[in-house]
Amino acid sequence: MSRNALILDKAGYQDASPAPLGGTTGSGEYRDLVRRLFPVQGHSVVAVLDSGPRRRGAEACEGIAAELAGAGKRVAIVQVEALLRTSQAPDVTAFLPGRTPGVSLWPTGAAAAVEFFPSSTTKTQEGNWLDSLRRDFDAVVFDCPPASAARAAADIASMADAAVLVVEAGRTTRQQIQQDQRTLRLRGVKLAGCILMKRR
Repeated sequence: MSRNALILDKAGYQDASPAPLGGTTGSGEYRDLVRRLFPVQGHSVVAVLDSGPRRRGAEACEGIAAELAGAGKRVAIVQVEALLRTSQAPDVTAFLPGRTPGVSLWPTGAAAAVEFFPSSTTKTQEGNWLDSLRRDFDAVVFDCPPASAARAAADIASMADAAVLVVEAGRTTRQQIQQDQRTLRLRGVKLAGCILMKRR
């Protein structure tokens, strides 16, 4: 992936073209974005949603998580579609290793080989999976399905401290972005802006 991580302020998108965010060490593409989304005393949970039907959000989640892990953070990527398919609360101590060291994927598939992470969760706290992840990881990234998907996905995204829409240059229309922004705000999602991904 070449340099493609840009963020648009909510107000700035409607009347100005996006300004690129820099970064050159490591992947570096997501460094400024991570600084904006995960300030030192700020957010610890961010939702990433696709605008429109194309799926580029998982790529953005991996880039954000890798940048955080490179800074020494322990990161969990919550696979929201898998979470929505479960019939009961998944084990908050069982994770799949991500592509990057320091990054874990949750929830796991039933047949997957899992790593068990020592959790600080007690029996009285077992019902709240997000609180458990907040305690056990420095950062949590929700990999959500498209903004136009099931309401339950937006309900989970609304639990995050902030959310970003992933838009694809030259493919995602302004109308689609504005429609998704309105829909998500109505569902209580705290939008911080958009990530502009370069067209493949």
